[in-house]
Amino acid sequence: MSDTPYIPFYTSDFLAGTSGMTAASKGVYITLLCLIYEAEAPLPQSWDTLARRCGCTLPAFKKAVEALQDDGKISVTGAGIWSDKCQKHIAQRRERQSSAKAAAKKRWEKIQENQRPTDKAALPTQCQPEPEPEPDKKEDTKVSSKKDENGFDAFWSEVPRKVAKGNARKAYRSALKKADAQSILDGMKRYAASVKGKDPKYIAHPATWLNGERWADEGDATADNRTWRDKPESEWTHKDRQEWLKCTL
Repeated sequence: MSDTPYIPFYTSDFLAGTSGMTAASKGVYITLLCLIYEAEAPLPQSWDTLARRCGCTLPAFKKAVEALQDDGKISVTGAGIWSDKCQKHIAQRRERQSSAKAAAKKRWEKIQENQRPTDKAALPTQCQPEPEPEPDKKEDTKVSSKKDENGFDAFWSEVPRKVAKGNARKAYRSALKKADAQSILDGMKRYAASVKGKDPKYIAHPATWLNGERWADEGDATADNRTWRDKPESEWTHKDRQEWLKCTL
């Protein structure tokens, strides 16, 4: 089968060129053209096989082939069944395919050439066993400290159910207006210990935990302290259902 299945098909030319043919001859003709395009070579004279591919009986197929030969649409030689129309189109698409491969190769070589300076510059660094200079380490420490200046990263590392980090970060900033970072962190550590081993669906989202000021909880999270978000629906109270309705309206 050809690596390039596309061929140009001009409907007006085909209709004009087959206007005097029978429906059977047209069917055999277009099928033979497709088979030649796929093989990109003359078709072996396997008459029974070709007849089946064209969907007709052997006598009808041979009759159609003779008519196509008389019309100059195909030729039958020792090499097989062939069409000059196919030969032209196959040569054109081989040329396009060759040009496309050459262009792709040229683009790849250009990409490789553009990357070489970077690779060469990176090579000494990759082979360098010495640690980074001290000034760079200090700078990295400053960046790291600035990144976690409000303690959120430390808080997040203790969260047992790490979901909706963006919402948790917003809730954390609001919580800092009510309590200090250490109190919030200690509260999360207690909560994480109390829910260890539980099904995640029964563990509060970090944003929900913060909005509920759960860092003030004493000991394990009990049913009285949990919101409807933290409990299975089977344990919801009337108040829980009212809160749920408010959130869904």
